[in-house]
Amino acid sequence: MSVDMSQFHDVLFEECLEHLDIMKLGLESIDLDDFNKEKMNTIYRGAHTIKGGCAMLEFHTVSNYAKEMEVLLGEMRDQTKQTNPENIAVMLESVEFLRAMITTLQNKEVVDDANAVAHCAKMQAAII
Repeated sequence: MSVDMSQFHDVLFEECLEHLDIMKLGLESIDLDDFNKEKMNTIYRGAHTIKGGCAMLEFHTVSNYAKEMEVLLGEMRDQTKQTNPENIAVMLESVEFLRAMITTLQNKEVVDDANAVAHCAKMQAAII
């Protein structure tokens, strides 16, 4: 017996968009003079949850992109990467790129794998 996983797509997309909103608000409210690890944990968990949900429903391009965001956010949280205006800007851009991929899936369209890989490489290279 096979389960039709498409029945879970709408719930996943809604949850992903909620996490992206939380991530965006968190990134926009970072106080550069007072590092807040709990805020960074919340932002990190958003990427982690999106990665897992998309992987479970086999949206691999989105899951892989979210995984790279998760790694970089984890490094920012652990302070091995800087939490500075430039890195925050890169992560905000990445949140919007991920939102566009989720919206593409929501519209039952195909995510451009090559574009996602290229944007991911750009994100990785920009974070210091």
